[in-house]
Amino acid sequence: MASEALILEMLMNPPPNLHEPLPLSNRRATIYGASITFMIITWFAVALRLYARIKLVRKPGWDDILVVVSSMLNTAATICVLFAVESGMGQHFLTLVPKQQTQYIKTFYIANGIYVTNTAVIKVSLLLQYLRIFQAGTMRWICLSLVVMITAWGFAYGFMAWVPCFPVHAYWNRLQTPNARCYAYGFDSVPSFIVTFETHTATNMTFDLAVFLTPMALFKQKSMRRKSMLALVGLFLFGGVVVLTSVWRLYTIVNNKAATYPYIDFTWWTPISVILSCLEIDLAIVCASMPIFWPVLEKSLTHIFVTYEVRITEHRRLPENGEYELERADAESTRRSGSLKSGSGNSEDGLTITRTQTRNGTVDPFMHYKDQYVIEQVDPLATNHGVETNVETEPKKKWNF
Repeated sequence: MASEALILEMLMNPPPNLHEPLPLSNRRATIYGASITFMIITWFAVALRLYARIKLVRKPGWDDILVVVSSMLNTAATICVLFAVESGMGQHFLTLVPKQQTQYIKTFYIANGIYVTNTAVIKVSLLLQYLRIFQAGTMRWICLSLVVMITAWGFAYGFMAWVPCFPVHAYWNRLQTPNARCYAYGFDSVPSFIVTFETHTATNMTFDLAVFLTPMALFKQKSMRRKSMLALVGLFLFGGVVVLTSVWRLYTIVNNKAATYPYIDFTWWTPISVILSCLEIDLAIVCASMPIFWPVLEKSLTHIFVTYEVRITEHRRLPENGEYELERADAESTRRSGSLKSGSGNSEDGLTITRTQTRNGTVDPFMHYKDQYVIEQVDPLATNHGVETNVETEPKKKWNF
């Protein structure tokens, strides 16, 4: 349960209406719908990434391992968010019973620790992915420098999130540990609590921007194809959505001063920031996986929505006298051909059967099939057919960057 001093401060400045209608961001359906939906999309993207790297390319790396770790942490954080809703997130803190208050603070402690850790893990994963591209030169050193800085940043804020008090359980049970020492996320004071959240969110946004702008050097390659250029632009636009989500989260934290303004109410002001935290990590994981699985998905779509070019060629044979058989229309040819076609107008009149007469005047009905050219057209085992159909397709080229 929160400390008596904190509860007293809340009672001195309570919400104007403890039973006011819930904002859209505070409703259970909104929190459940946003967090669960994007978590499923994230795992789908990660599954495609692993399939491409392990099954097709057969070159998994540390970046893939960290993406899986990030997805697992993200799933754990999402579960904590769902438990937090059941513990009262979205409601006014003063309307909760002491057991709910304690349960909410425990759940928020775990979710916040996971989020702070995960913001560093996913960025390092992206940078390790860049190192596959930048094998040498200045860009490789920039990526390595960012890996070191983000790792140190993650450890620093991660320690403050996971160990906000000495002992740790004082974070959610101040009454049994009145002499506990708390700092930063431990809410030792309102100003330090606000500064901790604001500085982490601001630096997180800055590192997001740096990570997503790092591959800009690829645009300097004059040999880059137009298709690869458009793909890279699309990836940056998607990364821009991640940065904008981080900016939006920073705005919400500054606006309500980490759930302490205009009055202290952790469960009431928190939902919008929590939803944006989930979306930020979800989108970052999808963005990290897109360059890996998209070429495979694009190729599959090509097989589904493919347009085939059909080329039909016709070979005409020459008789012994050198004339085209189909163009012979002299009287001798007409006399030697017996046609069953008549002008009676029946439906059978449209069917014409050509029979070859022998010297004695009789008609051999099977003479037509003694012709080598005809045999080649009807015999499935024969070669050199006169009519050929060639279906030519070319798979779409993969992204190159």
